[in-house]
Amino acid sequence: MKVMFIVYHDIQTEARTQEILECTKKIGEAYFVSYSTPIDTSNVEVITTERRNYFLFILRAIESISRVKPEVIILHDNYCSILLPWIKRFYKNIVIVYDSSELYIDTTATTLKIMAASFMKYFEKKYLKTADVVISANIERANIMQEYFCLTEVPIVFDNIHKIEDKFDEVACEKKYSSFFDKNSFCIVYGGGIARQRMTYELAEAVGTLGSKFRLIIAGSVTESERKKFSSMLGENDYNNIFYVGFVPRNEWRFLLNRADASVSAFSQDTVNNIYCASGKLYESLFEGTPIITTENPPLKRICEDYGVGISNNNFKESIIELEKNCEEYRVNVKQYVANINIKKRIDVLAEKINCKILTKLDMNNNYKKR
Repeated sequence: MKVMFIVYHDIQTEARTQEILECTKKIGEAYFVSYSTPIDTSNVEVITTERRNYFLFILRAIESISRVKPEVIILHDNYCSILLPWIKRFYKNIVIVYDSSELYIDTTATTLKIMAASFMKYFEKKYLKTADVVISANIERANIMQEYFCLTEVPIVFDNIHKIEDKFDEVACEKKYSSFFDKNSFCIVYGGGIARQRMTYELAEAVGTLGSKFRLIIAGSVTESERKKFSSMLGENDYNNIFYVGFVPRNEWRFLLNRADASVSAFSQDTVNNIYCASGKLYESLFEGTPIITTENPPLKRICEDYGVGISNNNFKESIIELEKNCEEYRVNVKQYVANINIKKRIDVLAEKINCKILTKLDMNNNYKKR
């Protein structure tokens, strides 16, 4: 059985698409269509545009489907939603699997990028119900998607459970980052960069007012103007326990998580996609044994309350104080929680669920042909 995975993302930096590709290989003879090339190209035919151009990508996807004639096509996110009506019109018997890692259903067109997303959102809204299998990033989103897209079934849930496997050079990392840590302080790391919509300012204010007993180390991207505003805010308030280390490689981010007492996963509660976030960074922290501080977004709150691996509270100051007092208890809970997660088995289970749906659809197609 030929299975084609079509994705308009850089698979080398997207852990979820790497896992979906592994799932594709388990289902059948794998083909991968994108503008990027996977890190591991074994057991897959790679078809790329070699440069990021959406129009060229769609043409290459259509050409590849027509040439290969796969029995199954896996589409990733709304960039590929425009292919749904085309496939259903010209290849009715192809089984369509649609993986939704994002949920952009209530954004407004304020920029060219968002206008393009709105165009894709139209195709997703109108045609997603024609997909044979839909995958969502958490149960909260799955339930919303079933109602919003008028799906006959609740989508399969495949969480963004990511573990950083990249090894770090301990000596080099100690030399580079040790000055930001202090054994006498409760050190918190945040990988969301600096931006108001990412709640960096609220977090910095909470840590800054708590004083030298606490430290905040921020990693991630920032614009030059935002960096100046943030530095100005720190200076005006005399916050000297907050440090920005810039954008760091994954292996160094792992080092920071490993050395920290806590990490933060914070999302604004302004859009459905943010409110029902599916954070991979949360799991990256837990796999390093580090408890989490999160906002009160339902998926984050559920994980914190069900497993006791952190604190979900929109008041960062309260969360930090509480976690610092009971840090060892939370660390024990984190260790117990991650011990029961089998990342590779998750992919096997997803492949089995998709296979079951595929076989049902193919049987229906065969029975229809015999009539």
